[in-house]
Amino acid sequence: MRNLHHHPMHTRLVVWIAAAVVVLTMNTASVAQTPDPLATVLAQVGMTADDLTFDYDDMSNYGGDEFVLPLFRTYHRHPLRIPYYVDFHADWLLGNWRNASGVIGFCSQRIDEGSRRGLIGDPAEKYRLAADSLTFNQVLDSLAVIAGWSGSFNMTAANQERWAGLPPLLRHAVAAIIYAAADTYRWRELAFADVAERYDMPKMYQKMLRVPSWDDEAYDTEVYEFIHLPRWKYLYVGAQDLARVVRWAADTLATATVPDDFAYRLETPWGVIAIGGGGDDEYPADDYLLIVDFGGDDVYAGGAANRSYDHPVSILIDCDGDDRYSAVADSLLPSFGGGVFGYAYLFDCAGNDEYHGASVSQGAGLFGVGCLVDESGDDRYIAHMTSQGSGTFGIGILIDSTGTDRYDTYLSSQGYGFTKGMGLLLDMEGNDTYVSNDTDIRYPSSQSAEHNDALSQGCGFGLRHDYIDGYSLAGGIGYLIDGGGDDVYSAGLFAQGCAYWYAIGVLWDRSGHDRYNGIWYVQGSGAHFGAGYLNDKSGNDHYVATMNMAQGAGHDFTIGFLLDEAGDDEHDAPNLSLGGGNANGIGLFWDKAGNDQYRVTAGTTLGRANVAGAAASLRDSIPTIGVFIDAGGGNDRYPPEKDFARNDTVWTQRGTNVEKSLNTEKGCGGDF
Repeated sequence: MRNLHHHPMHTRLVVWIAAAVVVLTMNTASVAQTPDPLATVLAQVGMTADDLTFDYDDMSNYGGDEFVLPLFRTYHRHPLRIPYYVDFHADWLLGNWRNASGVIGFCSQRIDEGSRRGLIGDPAEKYRLAADSLTFNQVLDSLAVIAGWSGSFNMTAANQERWAGLPPLLRHAVAAIIYAAADTYRWRELAFADVAERYDMPKMYQKMLRVPSWDDEAYDTEVYEFIHLPRWKYLYVGAQDLARVVRWAADTLATATVPDDFAYRLETPWGVIAIGGGGDDEYPADDYLLIVDFGGDDVYAGGAANRSYDHPVSILIDCDGDDRYSAVADSLLPSFGGGVFGYAYLFDCAGNDEYHGASVSQGAGLFGVGCLVDESGDDRYIAHMTSQGSGTFGIGILIDSTGTDRYDTYLSSQGYGFTKGMGLLLDMEGNDTYVSNDTDIRYPSSQSAEHNDALSQGCGFGLRHDYIDGYSLAGGIGYLIDGGGDDVYSAGLFAQGCAYWYAIGVLWDRSGHDRYNGIWYVQGSGAHFGAGYLNDKSGNDHYVATMNMAQGAGHDFTIGFLLDEAGDDEHDAPNLSLGGGNANGIGLFWDKAGNDQYRVTAGTTLGRANVAGAAASLRDSIPTIGVFIDAGGGNDRYPPEKDFARNDTVWTQRGTNVEKSLNTEKGCGGDF
């Protein structure tokens, strides 16, 4: 039977996409005084907008991998659709950030494991109703039955008395979370049922902690087999249901009060249940099932982390205060929104907070779902790697609502997606600073040992092992969405809307005067079958990249796309930049308005394409495309030595080997 409920929406989506593509390829006429800048520049090399694509039959001679995501194919085959998909995604996320369940569902759909919990009815309502009808002992007993704990779970008389004295709102919210955790456990078990029949799961938990460390020895036959077995959809159904309850509980608890000196602690086989009042409390390192704290400047050494396979759910809700979250440095154990083979959620509702993590922290998912939501304050996030919105075979989400915030990391963070994973960093507003450390060299890049690999700030990455053991894994999705403010982004290599090996990397900034600092493979770029995109919607921005492949540059069947929509911008660019295509890649640079300045002396830039392959190779017959557009009628400044690039001018460029340039090297540009 036809699903009439979905049919109208599907029709609208198709119409919307078609209209969006027409708009991008059609008209900035009212501003640029030209019917179609893109069509005009492409016509110089005998192309149309339809030619900005990759032929997968040609590409199959060089690549192909498993776990390639449908969204990757859409972006990769239709680069001109990317702005409209990403705008739609960013607007939805910024408008629905409080709906943690919906954001998790959004991520699960992007990685092709989606379910739409809550589309019809509220699947979490049963937990709230159960909390109304059951005593807390009954809730704990139901948890014991589901988890396979022996006997009944009875509180001591003292604990029962203290529990009975708590405000009804608090008792109701906590009971609902515990009841939801019990049900969520069933989804976790379904997700890993086939795996658990073949593997020692606690052992595999310890083994998988090494996977994000980029140690080649972490990938062996056992790992390659393991990753094919989880039933991911079950994992994300449980994640959404639990997030609905935690969001409701956090809102409910905001209206409850307890004495400042109140302290409640209950041991369970899944970890501690701890409740603190409005005073300055300390929570030592431990396995926690649930922490609820009502205020004060608190110090956390544990909470909101699955520190073993036997602790599948960990929730932390802090209602107020300037708090400090400090994990053990250099530990591989997850912390503070680190979900590993389970679910870990941290909701901090108010205060100027400081978060310190090591690996898998601050909204990171590794075969699980990790989420950190900070609702207000000027916050500081410090982590080493695989953190701050990082998904590796899982979903990692960091949401910060307001304030002037700073994010510090080294590697694979700040919107990073690895295989079967999505990492999302969503910052709503404020003058924020994003740093992937490039001064303390701990992860020297193979491209330049003087700089760190970053894999951060909207980076999708895959495992390229075809030249090691033959097994490669297509990458995931990394999104960094910033809603406004004068922001600074700084990183080494592979960052700021960058993708590598069948992956998607996106950095989207809505407003503000921003600065982007990077080295190589940054600012809307990528390599080896990727889709990298940077979109700055408004503001006077400054882009700096120092070594190679940046600011709308694509290498080896990659689309690298930088779209700046408004403002007087400055570009300090290296080689292979500003619409540079290399080795059958597509580089697309489009600045829609403003008085802009371009400082670049290298060769493959300002709309140039270079095959750069061996003579008479198959690559010679496959297009390489470089496109540069500056529209909007501004008074733009170009390097004097690039005398072909001028205001109100269109141009073409031959490949770098001008004596043997190829018809498949399509380099073009224009200023309108």
